[in-house]
Amino acid sequence: MSKTNKLDSVSKRLRYLVDTLGIKQSHMAEKLGVSPSNLHYILNTDTKFSKNAQKIAEYLNVNEEWLKTGKGEIYEENSTVKTYKVPVYYPDQLGLYFDTKQELMNTASYYITTQAYLNKLLAIYITDTSFSPKFEPSDIVAFERTQNFKDGDILLIYSKQYKGIFINYGFHVGDEIILLSYHDAPKKIIDNNGDIIIGVYRECLKKNRSN
Repeated sequence: MSKTNKLDSVSKRLRYLVDTLGIKQSHMAEKLGVSPSNLHYILNTDTKFSKNAQKIAEYLNVNEEWLKTGKGEIYEENSTVKTYKVPVYYPDQLGLYFDTKQELMNTASYYITTQAYLNKLLAIYITDTSFSPKFEPSDIVAFERTQNFKDGDILLIYSKQYKGIFINYGFHVGDEIILLSYHDAPKKIIDNNGDIIIGVYRECLKKNRSN
């Protein structure tokens, strides 16, 4: 079951939009002409209907019927907003794929982004504190599927020599690529040992987005 099938109230559907579109709640309340406390109530109370649904749908450029009832598509056919579905994996899932060289498995987990990139995105759930405080457990972090990066970019790496999936800062040092993180010693990527740059960091969805 996809995540959107579980959004069975106005508040859950609105929270989903706020999180996936990266909307700042204080800015949203100001634009809607409602108090922050009113918006907070709508976002956090399991209410089945909101008198502000039409105003909110227009602000977010989404289908009002979907926001109020969950029926239909999130974005109407005539919407000018183009959206993209990003598959989300657990690190162990990706590790298994690269270990076995199998086709990347399907996932029932997605999030929606309005950002367009040259290459496709994939995302992972953060399951530990190895890249804290930048990313914390339960964050969803998206990477563009490219091996081209600038020094200091955050990379998603599969490393056969280090046995697993890692997130590290990448730097070019001569002909070598060196990986740095908050907590571990520097690592060196060795292509012929099965090390792969999966992608370059582009977006992060926080579990608890600050106002």
